[in-house]
Amino acid sequence: MDASHPDADWRPADCPPLAWPVLVDDDARLQWYRQVCTAYTALLGDDAAQAASLQAVLACQARLGCALPPLLARYHCEVGSLALAETLCALGDTAPSIEPLQQAYPSIDEIEASAEEHALIPSLIVFGDYLGNGNLWCFHRDSGAVYYFDHDDGAMLTRLFDSVAGYLDALMLLCLGEIHDDDAAAQALLEARLGTQTVRKWRY
Repeated sequence: MDASHPDADWRPADCPPLAWPVLVDDDARLQWYRQVCTAYTALLGDDAAQAASLQAVLACQARLGCALPPLLARYHCEVGSLALAETLCALGDTAPSIEPLQQAYPSIDEIEASAEEHALIPSLIVFGDYLGNGNLWCFHRDSGAVYYFDHDDGAMLTRLFDSVAGYLDALMLLCLGEIHDDDAAAQALLEARLGTQTVRKWRY
């Protein structure tokens, strides 16, 4: 926990517990996201995030030549927090921005990987930046599946989630680990849901 917060009094009254919630639909999911992001903002002492406009979403989609996954578009319009336990990319020109993987990592063709992995590259759109170390989160422009791009360790592209919802849910849990000052508990919850191998590929 941040040293400026000696107890839990700084947390908003509706700060979620460190646990997987029951999310019956995307409306419930986005409400949980808002609560987590509000508490995370309080932890860091930052100003509240600015939600994007529908026009910004449409401009981003026109630039990409494909639609954003509906939940990701709603997240940007209804929540808008980008600086979390990991960084989400911006809709516009602010770096890091949502863009094709080939543009985000121009030297990707030089990485030794399978033919199947290289064939995937044109279909992947970067929407998240793992700690600024060059590893990136991408969604498939057709299926919406989420792939982890790892430029220096093991497989270059690994499908870790079936949809953006899976990643955003996991990201919110990481944020709750920081909010509640219990990263170990957050990791245990992630491993119980996703499997140890998936978490190790992602986090290590």
